[in-house]
Amino acid sequence: MSQPKDPAHVEISKIEMTTFSGGNPRDIKNIVHSFDIFESLDNYTVTADFYMAEGADLQHLMPMGGEEMINITLQTPGKASITYKFFVHTIEGMKSNDQAMLKTYRISCCTKDFLLNASQKYTKRYTEMKYDAALQAVLTDMGAEESIQELEPTIGKFDYVVNNVRPFQTISLIKERAVSPDNKSCSYVFYQDNKGYNFQTIEKIIKDRKGGAVEFKYNPGQRLNPYESVNYRNILHYETLGQGNSVRKVQAGGQKNQVREFDFHRGTYYKKEEYVNQSDQGSFAHTDDNNDFNSGDFNGFTQKLPGRTLMTIKDATRPDMKHNEKIHYQRAFREKLIQHQLRVRVYGDTNFRVGDVVKLVIPEITGVSRPVEQQEIFSEKYIITNLKHRCNASRAGGFEHFMIMDVSKTGNYGRPLG
Repeated sequence: MSQPKDPAHVEISKIEMTTFSGGNPRDIKNIVHSFDIFESLDNYTVTADFYMAEGADLQHLMPMGGEEMINITLQTPGKASITYKFFVHTIEGMKSNDQAMLKTYRISCCTKDFLLNASQKYTKRYTEMKYDAALQAVLTDMGAEESIQELEPTIGKFDYVVNNVRPFQTISLIKERAVSPDNKSCSYVFYQDNKGYNFQTIEKIIKDRKGGAVEFKYNPGQRLNPYESVNYRNILHYETLGQGNSVRKVQAGGQKNQVREFDFHRGTYYKKEEYVNQSDQGSFAHTDDNNDFNSGDFNGFTQKLPGRTLMTIKDATRPDMKHNEKIHYQRAFREKLIQHQLRVRVYGDTNFRVGDVVKLVIPEITGVSRPVEQQEIFSEKYIITNLKHRCNASRAGGFEHFMIMDVSKTGNYGRPLG
């Protein structure tokens, strides 16, 4: 019987470094001993770190000045191939061994659009534009090379003046104020993955992708051997990054918060918006069964008064931006998103992007007297909020590919606590 392929196998034909203009191409694959590629719902750009170990003195041969380009294509056998084009912005940690025969260093990269953002500032008045249209206008004005792949519609008007700011700073304003017609939290994210830019609420991402959740299973008793089928969906390692932070949640308004609107033109107070966890938490998109992690007794104790009170400003003479109506939901949803987070290490798969939803089968901690059972509360579906492709050079040649994923349950659990 033939042995199965290494489940960490990834196909990389070459790692090409060129000058900024694309000239003097060199394949640096043989002198890269590992690299990490990062995607995050909180990052406007994909980034990468390449760890080098070489004796050719590429720094002088290229020569390298921290303005090169690196092109790389990864493919898990039988899966989609993904291509990244990076700009080298920093070369750090350069060391030579005692015999001056080997040099090690790290090359840090970002996308070319991030460099473009850093190279310009502008001033502009946005008049009665929908938020999604304003975001597209920012990317067009800056001359962005990447395009938007996923764009969620918005309501309300972005009526704003920006003065001497960078394009991504304007996008931050748009992202924080955008209002969704369908998702209460209005927790928009603008991020880049291997397909391009995305501007969506986290709730919409969950709704769109949880139906295709792929299962990863942690089985502490499993041992791979060459004569058995390999489980490519093993959880190789996991750790809990956070499991509830009650005081933070209360202080940030995750249990109860209140927003009052003040019209400075007329000098009057308008409507009051309020989030109460026990009655409102079920209105958000959820990865699993719609169960609140907090018990009824805890909710009752912490919801007597708002943990956070805000005042927002309204100008009745200008178009309604709608933003003030959703702030109380936005803050609460963000708290739910960080209340239970895991970091999981699995075999690499180039079909995955940040924002995908995965199903994790986590075992209970038990003695040897009974079989291991799945955790009832903390298993099931999670959204990937951060994704790192890690590739290490193998002794047999080529690279081994793993993924390190930060995942969150967005506050919904397998069963209520009480």
